[in-house]
Order: sequence, then structure tokens, then C-alpha cells
Amino acid sequence: MNAIDVYVDADFAGCHDTRRSTSGYIVLFNNCCVSWLSKKQSSVAKSTTEAEFVAMSYVTRHIRWLLKGLTDLRLHVPIAMHADNTGGNFLAVNAQINFRTKHIAVDFFITREAVEANLFVLLKVESVNNLADICTKILAKPAH
Repeated sequence: MNAIDVYVDADFAGCHDTRRSTSGYIVLFNNCCVSWLSKKQSSVAKSTTEAEFVAMSYVTRHIRWLLKGLTDLRLHVPIAMHADNTGGNFLAVNAQINFRTKHIAVDFFITREAVEANLFVLLKVESVNNLADICTKILAKPAH
């Protein structure tokens, strides 16, 4: 069965000059890498959760683009997003906004809308198994 697995990650304030975080994702189709991204975020995140949530919004936009292409080809392929941040995952599936999250820009909530629309399922992945780590930070030889 065909499937798309997306792994997403972010570092927090990894750039020592600007304190901006780096987003990264890897898209696998039947366990083969078909696209990836490593990109410095456009604004400074105030928490690890925010950095991860921003990264999730980047990959959600990419998933929407992939779905359009798959729809044009009349293919239905299940998609799973794998994220390792509990706070980011919580924001993606819960409509609660409180004093700790109300500063996050509205456009990053695209992930929650996509989850609610069942465009993909969001799964928790352990950090040691998150393939997108390589896109966001320097890894030690064993992890690399």
C-alpha cells in the first residue's frame, strides 16, 4: 500500500546571531525520500513549542501542495505527519489558546485546520527516531 510519511522538526533559537530557529522536514513516499527542507524561520520563536509549531505549518503547506498533485492524478494516499514535540502536537489538535500561545501568529494555525479536515494524521515520534533531525542540527556520528 502506498503511503506518505512526513517527519518534521525544529531547533530552538539555533542561530547564535539572530536567535532564529531552523525548521526541517523530510517527506517519504513508500520509504523513499521525495522532498525535504531545511530553512531558518522568518521570525524569532519564543519557545520550543512555537518553533515546532511553525515548522509544522511549513510542512502542512507542502502537504497541501502534494495533495493537489495526488488529486490531479486521482490517487488517494494516506499521509502521516510525525512530530516529536508534545506541545506542538497539542496545539495542532486542540483549539485552546491561552496566555502562553496567543502570541503565535494566526497563519501558523494552518496545521490545526488540516488535522481537523483529516488531510493527514498527526503521530508522535520519539526524538531519536525523528528523521528530520538531520535538517535542523548537527548530529553526532552515530546518529548521522
